[in-house]
Amino acid sequence: MSESAPHSVSWRVLLLRKGASALLVFRTESGLLLPSVEIPAGCRTAPALNSNIKARWGIAVYSLYPIETAGGGPTIRYHLIEALHPDAEAPPSARWVLLHDARLASFSDSSDSGAVQTWLAGQVSKEINKSRPPFVTPGWFPAVQGFVQAAIRPLRLTGAFLQYNASPSFSLIRLETEGPAVWFKAVGEPNAREFPLTVFLSVKLPVFTPRVLASEPLWNAWLMPEIAGVALARTKDPGAWFRAVRDLARMQIASVAMTEGLLACAPRDVRTEALLGQVKPFFALMREWMNRQAKPSPPRLTELELEQLACDTQDALLALQQERIPDTLGHLDLNPENVITADGGTVFLDWAEGCVGHPFLSFAHFLEHFLRTFGNDAPETSGLIRAYLEAWHSLEGTDALLRTLSRTVFLAIFAHAVSSDLWRDDRRMLEPATAGYYRSLARRMKRYRDRAREGFSSVSEMFV
Repeated sequence: MSESAPHSVSWRVLLLRKGASALLVFRTESGLLLPSVEIPAGCRTAPALNSNIKARWGIAVYSLYPIETAGGGPTIRYHLIEALHPDAEAPPSARWVLLHDARLASFSDSSDSGAVQTWLAGQVSKEINKSRPPFVTPGWFPAVQGFVQAAIRPLRLTGAFLQYNASPSFSLIRLETEGPAVWFKAVGEPNAREFPLTVFLSVKLPVFTPRVLASEPLWNAWLMPEIAGVALARTKDPGAWFRAVRDLARMQIASVAMTEGLLACAPRDVRTEALLGQVKPFFALMREWMNRQAKPSPPRLTELELEQLACDTQDALLALQQERIPDTLGHLDLNPENVITADGGTVFLDWAEGCVGHPFLSFAHFLEHFLRTFGNDAPETSGLIRAYLEAWHSLEGTDALLRTLSRTVFLAIFAHAVSSDLWRDDRRMLEPATAGYYRSLARRMKRYRDRAREGFSSVSEMFV
C-alpha cells in the first residue's frame, strides 16, 4: 500500500519588520524558535502563508521568497516574509529581535540559525555582485503599491490585495481599488520575453490581448485591469469556444504584418526554418533515450521507427513551407484558463509561450484542450474546426486546410518539444524524468502520424 499524500505542509518563516531590521521569534527554554505555519498541501504557498499569519497572529504580511538551506536530516522549508506595517505587534510569547542580535542568538534548532545565516549571506552576496532581482530586497511591496497608485489615478487602492506567488524575479498580485481591481505582474528568466511581448501586443492587438495600464522595465513588470469575462475552463458552452477560435484566427491574421516587431520581442521561434534545424538533434537524442529506457513498458520506439518518424517530421515541415499560409503570432499554451470570453470578444492571456510560426500549431494545442473538455467524439468538434478554418478560406480550399491541420496536429508536439525552456536547459536534460517525458512526446508524435497515414474521417480521430 502506498503512503497517502500529506494533508498539510509546514513552513518556518523569517518574519521581518521595519525594513528588515527586526525578526520575529518565539522564546523557549532551549532557545529561540522561528514561527512555524501549517498550510494545506497543494495550495499556492504565498497566499496561504499570508492569510494564515494574518488569521493566527493578526499581522498583515506579504511573502518574498523561499530560502534554500543546506544540511542533513529531514528537509525543513523556510520562507522570507515581511510585515506590511513597521510597528506590527508581536503575538503573545513572541518578540521582535534586532537582526544583529538574531545573528548571535542561540536557537533551539540549529536549522533555524542556519536559515537566518543563509539569508543574511545571500543579501551580502547580492549587494557585492550588484545582481539583485527586483523582489529579493525587503521593502519592495510599498514600492509596487506606489507604482500602481500612480497608474490608476484618480482611483485609489483600498489596501486589499491577494498575492499569488513569491519569487525574487516573478510576481503576480491582484490589488483592489475603489473601482475595478487591477493585476500587477512581473517576470524573470526564463519567461522574461513575456514582458516585451505583452507590452507590444497591448499596443498592436488591443482587442485580443490584456490592456497594459503602465509598465516598469526595471522589474519586467506591467499593470493590467481585471478583465470582465469568464475563462473557457469554467464554461462548457460550445459557442464560447467557437468564438474563441474565430478570434484566435482573426488575431493571427491581423499579426501577419507585424512579424518583424514580434520577433524583436524574442518569442518562441517555431517557424518552419527553425523547426527543420531541430529535427536531427531531436531524433539523435530520442535514439539515445530510447536505448536507455530500462522498463519494457511502454515499448521503446525502434531505430527504424525513429528514422521513419524523423523523415515524416521533415517532410511535413517541408510541405508546410510550400503552402500559402504565412507565419503569424501564436500561443503554445492555449489552455482554457488562459482564454477569457467576454461580451466584446476574446482575450488571450499569459504570453510566456507566445511564438511566431505557422498559425495552425496554436490551434492544434487549443483543439486538444477542447477534446479533453468535450470528449473525442463530441459532435461540436467539426463546428470548432470550421469556425477556425473559415478565416483562412481566402488562401486555401477546405480539403487543403484539413490536410494542413492534420500535419500541424502532429507537428505541434514537435514544436513544443524543441521550443520549450526544458529543451534548452542542459542540467534538466540529464534528469531521468526529462528523458521519460520526451520519450512520451515521441510516442505521441508517432501515434498521431500513424493515424494521419492510415486516413481518418475527422481530425479529432487522431487524438483517440
